[in-house]
Amino acid sequence: MITGERQAARIRSLYLKTILRQDISFFDKETNTGEVIGRMSGDTVRIQDAMGEKVGKFIQLFSSFVGAFVVALIRGWLLTLVMLTSIPPMVLSVSVMSVMIAKMASRGQTAYAKAATVVEQTIGSIKTVASFTGEKKAVADYNKSLVDAYRSSVHEGLVAGFGIGSTVFIMFCTYALSVWYGAKMILEKGYTGGDVLTIVFSVLMGSM
Repeated sequence: MITGERQAARIRSLYLKTILRQDISFFDKETNTGEVIGRMSGDTVRIQDAMGEKVGKFIQLFSSFVGAFVVALIRGWLLTLVMLTSIPPMVLSVSVMSVMIAKMASRGQTAYAKAATVVEQTIGSIKTVASFTGEKKAVADYNKSLVDAYRSSVHEGLVAGFGIGSTVFIMFCTYALSVWYGAKMILEKGYTGGDVLTIVFSVLMGSM
């Protein structure tokens, strides 16, 4: 996390230096001040998360994945293989949810950048806006950007809800499958109740 903080500060500094080297036409055609500020504050935080906390979390989850499946295969490889069929739909559900949430978050960030641009241009040229009675138009443009951001946030919440719901549904179906097949293993293959519970929790914790 310390490394991520240092890199984020360095990226902000280099980003500002690069922006200040651009020609005036760059700010007229390619970007605007509101977007520059929004990107500098928003994107660097994401980079910081990816380089800091996410790295430690990845190591933790990868270790849990390997360790859990090793334990499960040792205690009962047959039941473990049956439960492995639940991993592809769970991974697919989480992947689709992550991609959709990323798209919605990007749309929301773009809408907020547009709103910030409207505010900055309106306040920066307030005399001109007031002389042409453009206050209502500026407010309407700002509200439109906020509505777009609101819709993106609502869609993001819906996608997250459906994604988490489908993941939990798959997980409970896996519980049902493991209990049913585990009972058969106890009757036919000499498994114990402790073996079944160990395999179930190991596979589910490893797949999460």
